Amino acid sequence: MSVSKLTRHLLLNTTLSSLALLTASQAIAAPALEEVLVTAQKRSESAQDIPIAVTGVTADMLDKLGFENANDVSAQVPNMQVSGPYGDVQPIFSIRGVSMSDYSSNQASPIGVYVDEAYLGPVYSHGANFFDIERLEVLRGPQGTLYGKNTTGGAINIITRTPTFDGETSSYVKGGIGSYKATSLEAGTEAVLIDGVLAARISGSLKRDEGYVEVVGQDANAAQTDFQGARLSLNWIISERLDAVLKIAKSGNDSLSTPPRNEARTDLRGTGLEGDSNGFIDYTGYSRGSRNLDFHETESNAIGALITNTDLAVLTMNYNADNFTITSVSSYMDADYYQMADTDGSPNGLLEIQWSSDSVSFSQDVRFTSNFDGMFNIIAGVYYGSEDLYMQNIYDIFDQIPDVRVGVAKPDNIPIFPYLIDFGMIDQRLETKKTSAAIYTQMRFDFSSDFGMDVGLRYTRDESRLSYLNISRLSNSGLPLGSYVPGNTTGVDNAWITLPLTVFDLQNLLSNPTALLNYVNTGYTHGAYTLDSAPALSAPEQEFTGKIGLDYRFNDDFMVYGSVSRGYRAGSYNGGVYYQPRPLDTAYASPEFIDAYEVGFKADMADGSVRLNAAAFLYDYTNQQFINVVGISNFLENAGGSQILGAEAELWARITERLTLQAAVGVLETEYTELTLANTETIANQDDRVDLSGNELISAPKLNVSFSADYDLLITDYGYLSVNANANFQDDQWFSAYNDQYGYENIRQDAYWLYNGRLSWYANDGSYSISVWGKNLLDEEYDSYAINLQAGFGFDQYLAGQPRTYGAEIQFKF
Repeated sequence: MSVSKLTRHLLLNTTLSSLALLTASQAIAAPALEEVLVTAQKRSESAQDIPIAVTGVTADMLDKLGFENANDVSAQVPNMQVSGPYGDVQPIFSIRGVSMSDYSSNQASPIGVYVDEAYLGPVYSHGANFFDIERLEVLRGPQGTLYGKNTTGGAINIITRTPTFDGETSSYVKGGIGSYKATSLEAGTEAVLIDGVLAARISGSLKRDEGYVEVVGQDANAAQTDFQGARLSLNWIISERLDAVLKIAKSGNDSLSTPPRNEARTDLRGTGLEGDSNGFIDYTGYSRGSRNLDFHETESNAIGALITNTDLAVLTMNYNADNFTITSVSSYMDADYYQMADTDGSPNGLLEIQWSSDSVSFSQDVRFTSNFDGMFNIIAGVYYGSEDLYMQNIYDIFDQIPDVRVGVAKPDNIPIFPYLIDFGMIDQRLETKKTSAAIYTQMRFDFSSDFGMDVGLRYTRDESRLSYLNISRLSNSGLPLGSYVPGNTTGVDNAWITLPLTVFDLQNLLSNPTALLNYVNTGYTHGAYTLDSAPALSAPEQEFTGKIGLDYRFNDDFMVYGSVSRGYRAGSYNGGVYYQPRPLDTAYASPEFIDAYEVGFKADMADGSVRLNAAAFLYDYTNQQFINVVGISNFLENAGGSQILGAEAELWARITERLTLQAAVGVLETEYTELTLANTETIANQDDRVDLSGNELISAPKLNVSFSADYDLLITDYGYLSVNANANFQDDQWFSAYNDQYGYENIRQDAYWLYNGRLSWYANDGSYSISVWGKNLLDEEYDSYAINLQAGFGFDQYLAGQPRTYGAEIQFKF
């Protein structure tokens, strides 16, 4: 670890916080900040009273900041990033350097996402319920006790509105227009159906735009949004002690997907002129650099639909006794996903993939929550969850023969043959069945009114079963040609045998049909076509996770805390196509673990007008899961070990009645302490491994900073005009564990700022508001994801972040 670098960042953190505090301390009679109630620890509490790092955002704050989807969340949360490489409906979360690089639909995120306490497993379901929100909670750090598996980085709680009986109906309708022909409509209303017994709420959301990526030569843009969602909520007071809330939501998106940017990296013809049509190209001879395309332009031949559908039902029941509550949370979800991806980002047929997945899951959580008068309280519960996920991916590889017209290509051996000759398509079908059962408890000991301790323990038994696997070869027109798994001629689960082939060999084969046929028959290893499954595999796991924490209150407004916790992310079968024998050690990535050590404080000052929360943490990260692309193979692997050292601070200051400031700072120092991966520059030799220890973790910028200011420009008897300006900074970061080694030096993102603004008029009685807004005001060009595909296809792939957008919105409340 670089202590000097971390010290420099900590000094910056302290300086920024001190300056803001000095300004706030000079305010005269500034009003108090709003208290934010959260249920992060399964009971309603003030965010300032619980000894964990949590950021709570209310519905009013979401409106004020103009948050419209899950991708906006990270703008004001330290050490958090959200990327949406495939649109708003598929956000990828990263917290404190714990992220997800696997794009396979059967892999779960290390950041647990919950809607009304229902766990959402598939990543493509994470953005499906971001409408009619009551509150958003971001918990940072492992949540292995109360939330369980797949929360090594943290958890995100999305709490939607529940109908009430107090006469405040929270009814509203909100409509907007924006750039790229964007339109939006969101509404919610509720009513008491039976006084004191039954209330109902219905809400919905529609969002559409034509897309921000221009496809040259076509009428339609790509990277579109076409979202629709609806939710019915019922609140039933069954008796004096028993109540139930049922929420049923249905949502979906049907639009054109986001094409990647192809940056050719291969000196295939030996000319060495990057960006020139005769210089650096991919394996079809394409060079984007010679086409004078803008950052958000593409030449694509196969952009297709991105379709997601999510049906979610959550039933929450409470039995409320005098000093305890018994809670049952039952959930059912059916989510499916389809995407036609022009993965090569070019007008040529190099690599195009049809992704599809269908997931059906159920969960049941029953817990006891005490409210005793003494020093001891407890939460204890049992949990069961299951998921059945079916996946089918079709890889269309080298539909177009590579460009080898000039001389001796470099390198002399292109490492992905025999795919270059009439390969066709891979049809991969996979089914996994996962079950998880757990028993857990978190005990609270208040030794005095100032000093307390939390002790949590969870035992989980998981079983992941690969119940079906078939990999077959199809022609480019979709006709069956044969199967690799099961039944190929080698006797192992190996889809092909790569044979050395120079460009001269390829030119000779293309001119000699007999030699070409002999080569194909020798190189491919498929057997007779079948849809039978390879033998099933099963991986049971039994894990203990938990937490020990101490906290001390110096007074009602200042608390310090420290904790040791352990979290884990369940193991997973490799959802990518890979070509090695398939014993458990290559088909399955083991669970990952984080042992976290954290200290922090929470402080309210200046009569509640200033709030400062800060934390420092050290993570011992073992067996981190990530995808590693080697040629055309996709390996889900475990890193041996890594460490994350970091700190963060959040500041809110109500300077005057008219001015509120917010700032957040996060710093990270990360490194792999043990990591050995394949040398992708010599993939013909699978035993060539490289030591990457000392490299930085993926998606872990050293510094991130955010600022937000709300100022009421004009106050009248009828309403007030308010402006919100906010900015977010992300430091340099890598998208690959190779960092700048072995040809990965471009798989990164340089530091960048994003600036956003919103100008709103609010009626004094709260009946309506009118806003104009802009995001990424300086039109910063940045990437949210990148992957090295040089060995298999001769290019690097990038997914661009959104450009500048702007719009207007009107909202009526009644």
